[in-house]
Amino acid sequence: MTLLFILRWYLTLQLFALAGLPLAFAWLRGLPSRGYAVAKGLGILLSGVLLWWGSITHLWDHTTGAAISAAGLLFLIGMGAMRDHWHDVIPWWQKRRAFVLLTEGLFAAAFLAWCAVRATQPHLETAGGEKWMEIAFLNAVLRSPTMPPHDPWLSGFAISYYYLGYLLLGMITRIAAVPATIAFNLGNAAWFALAAAAAYGIVYDMSDGKHPGRSFLAPLLLLVTGNGEGLLEVLHARGLLPAAFWSWLDIRSINTPPSPPFSWVPTRFFWWWQASRTLHDYTPWGVDQEVIDEFPAFSFILGDMHPHLLALPFVLLAIALALNAWKQGVGQVPPAKDNPAGETPTAGNAVPAWLLQLRPWFGYAVVLGALGFLNTWDFPIYWALIVSAAGLHLFRKYSALPPTNATPQTPYSLWGDVIWQLLPEAIVLGVSSIALYLPFWIGLRSQAGGILPNLFNATRLPHFAVMFLPFLVPLLGLILTAARQTQIRWRMLLGWALPILGGLLLLGLIVGLLTGSSYLQALLKGEPIEGMNLQVETVAAALGQRLLNPWTAALLILGCLILAWALFRTPSSPGSDSLGFPMLLAFLGLGLTLVPEFFFLKDVFSTRMNTIFKFYFQAWVLWSLASAWWLAELPEPHRLFTKAAPYVASLLIAAGCVYTFLAIPARAEEHGTLFSFPPDFSTWTLDGAAWLEQIHPDDWAAIQWLNRTITGRPVILEAPADNNAAYTYSGRVSALTGLPTVLGWAGHELQWRGNYDEPLRREQDLERLFTTTNLADTTTLLAQYGVTYIYIGPTEQERYPVEGLKKFGRLFTAVYQNGDVVIYRVSTPRSSSTALTP
Repeated sequence: MTLLFILRWYLTLQLFALAGLPLAFAWLRGLPSRGYAVAKGLGILLSGVLLWWGSITHLWDHTTGAAISAAGLLFLIGMGAMRDHWHDVIPWWQKRRAFVLLTEGLFAAAFLAWCAVRATQPHLETAGGEKWMEIAFLNAVLRSPTMPPHDPWLSGFAISYYYLGYLLLGMITRIAAVPATIAFNLGNAAWFALAAAAAYGIVYDMSDGKHPGRSFLAPLLLLVTGNGEGLLEVLHARGLLPAAFWSWLDIRSINTPPSPPFSWVPTRFFWWWQASRTLHDYTPWGVDQEVIDEFPAFSFILGDMHPHLLALPFVLLAIALALNAWKQGVGQVPPAKDNPAGETPTAGNAVPAWLLQLRPWFGYAVVLGALGFLNTWDFPIYWALIVSAAGLHLFRKYSALPPTNATPQTPYSLWGDVIWQLLPEAIVLGVSSIALYLPFWIGLRSQAGGILPNLFNATRLPHFAVMFLPFLVPLLGLILTAARQTQIRWRMLLGWALPILGGLLLLGLIVGLLTGSSYLQALLKGEPIEGMNLQVETVAAALGQRLLNPWTAALLILGCLILAWALFRTPSSPGSDSLGFPMLLAFLGLGLTLVPEFFFLKDVFSTRMNTIFKFYFQAWVLWSLASAWWLAELPEPHRLFTKAAPYVASLLIAAGCVYTFLAIPARAEEHGTLFSFPPDFSTWTLDGAAWLEQIHPDDWAAIQWLNRTITGRPVILEAPADNNAAYTYSGRVSALTGLPTVLGWAGHELQWRGNYDEPLRREQDLERLFTTTNLADTTTLLAQYGVTYIYIGPTEQERYPVEGLKKFGRLFTAVYQNGDVVIYRVSTPRSSSTALTP
């Protein structure tokens, strides 16, 4: 049965590839691959968007038939776009046949390999990740006949989160007819394969198809290579290097002296988790602060289908679009002597030239806006990339034109022309990207609360180097190559770097004062902070320590300046055409890692944890592609860079792979699966909930009964998890059925909605509902929340008094009873409205 599910899933993915291929071929004509490697992602994304648009506007219900129809509609749109491109198909196939076969082989191999990984570690766990929340969202999407889907952990409300990724996963689940708990793991394998194929295609296109073999470095660097923390775990477990080194390095869990027994393989429980917490921040008074620095290999091994991972194949699609814009533009026509305004000929029609010029941006807006719906943090990042790529293309076109007067054109005047033309197009792209998904934005409630300065935590250079170890040599090579080809004036750049560093530090202090930082107020007033006994000396010492650790920020600024200068002067340097886009990727990655050195987005945690998480993850994506290109091309580096650079880079990449090749079996062993040769397939499964049958058999039998029996979205009552008890087994019924419950994981509702008012009220009502023996109060509260089913299982029996639970049996008839689980149906429930509160 498992093999049948895998086959159905694979064929469904190929269905979406067929739906997206015509449009990709016609649209991405600036790429040698014609977008073949991202066609599957394009088909999935745009089919899902069409499905969502139809459902949110009530043109059709959210059904399997509607999903298939959306894919068919996308195919017809693509066939229409192919009208002028059919003559390209046969020549393209004859030239790129090997590429197509390699891409399909890579996709199939990556999909099957990761299916095997997931089969050894399938559990949908309640802790150590977000799987409980993610399966709840997937099941809610599958149960929702319309959009937006209901919030399974806050009945009567819609999901207040970027949920498009769960809609896409649910769409494939419906068509493939796979149970949700299996689809969860198949989706993880599919997203791995989609990202692998897309990364391969992008680097293939960046190299103009010259290195089909070397382009496999892209999926290796993006998905397989880990950071350097895994190698450090090995050295620490083996007892190597002195205690002073581990204390100086100060990575949590390995910042103490190694102790016997020593081994070449780390044995500490959950050791592989630490790689996602390489950076180490402190409060001014010396308490650890959580910092998340995930990278794709960690995320896929963890197995969470969180928005940053769900967005990954479509982030790569946006990068492919940016590469297409860099190669052929987005409809801009550079001015010439006979066309000084850059007007597009209208061939006698009455459509204004400027409107025709903006029209090609619409397709980019559909994909870019979807990124905001998938993982909102990605939207501004890839808006900047696409606009910058289009601007660089336009700059090259302008540079190639003969001057219109005797005065020679300079980069400054050319960039002025580019900005003048590109600015309205960039604004239109941003506005239309949001407008196309306006119903989502209207319903979104966010915890984001502005920008705060990072006053005390500069990223230590050793931590940064460990985090991005596999990319250090290629990035340095790329920067030095750019510096050499554009004849960088180092003294001038250093003269700029220091004032910029000082200016950013000063700006952070100003923002801190304007935002009312309690730390700065304590420093200025000489008063302790209430509840912390934080003295002025403590704040001053922490601030001084931060100022004495500027090295990571200084190097990032210097790298940004070199690449910015090189991009600014790209057309004037011979052979720099192929270098431009990798430089742009590297520059954007440097900028993303620079921002958290000075600022972070305020959220319920009030630290830079999430800012580092989101920005570093995207920096990894960008740098993996730029590094793969540099290693594939190996352009002549700066004279200080020796011929040994590729070999050193290979060693560092191998060091990064240590993490992945040890973490996969370690993760499997935590699930009770031992890696052996030949493997013991009897312990393998893709059903993420199979473990419940062993540990919570009564719950699992009842949940299966609910999924077989209950249709629609009736509200079910179960024990909630309060704000102080997140990541628990509570919320299991709603999570595994998609039925809305009065309250699930309250702490997550706080994160999604930015306030705790509604969860707090419900916590109090639920405590009364489960403990009271007053029958009138019970029926009133049940009616207030529209409860249809009451679930009493082991969790409820352990938490609440017996008399409080027995009253439900006196009031209502049991519709299910098995072992320690009984389910009551409320005899006169209030009808649950289909209109949900945002």
